[in-house]
Amino acid sequence: MNKAGKPESSTWQVAIAELTAANVVAQEGLLTTLSSAVGNVILGNLLRTQIVLSRDEISSAPAALQAAQRENKLLLRYHGATSNQKFSVSIPTFDLTLLPNHSEFLDLTAGDGATLKSAFEAVVRSPNDDTEVVILDTAQFVGRNT
Repeated sequence: MNKAGKPESSTWQVAIAELTAANVVAQEGLLTTLSSAVGNVILGNLLRTQIVLSRDEISSAPAALQAAQRENKLLLRYHGATSNQKFSVSIPTFDLTLLPNHSEFLDLTAGDGATLKSAFEAVVRSPNDDTEVVILDTAQFVGRNT
C-alpha cells in the first residue's frame, strides 16, 4: 500500500496590470519570465500559473527533493512606487542554499535574486491600483505553516 499520499501544494499570488486585448501577450510573457525567476529560487515544482484569461497546469509531480517543504517561504516585501504603500507575498519551497552565509535575506543585486527582482518589478502591480508599479525591497527566508 502506498502511504505517500498526494504531494503537498501551496500557493502565492500578486496583482498585475489590467489585461486588455492590446497587452495580454506582453503580460503573459512577463508572467512567464517571473515564473521562471521564481522557479530558480525554489526547490518545489511550479504547479500552475493562473491569470484571468488562462490557467496552465505546469506539473502535478511531487518535488524531487525532500527539502522542498512548503513551510520554507521566501517572503517578498515590496511597495508601490508612488503611494509607498507596503505589501508582501510568500513564495513556498524556497531553496535555502541560495542564501549568503549567515543571512536570511536573498541578495537582490546578483544572480537569481537579481533575476527575481527584475522579473517581479516588470509584472507585479499594486494590489490597490493596477497601474502603479512596485519596487521589491527584500526577499527574506521565513518558516511559515500557511
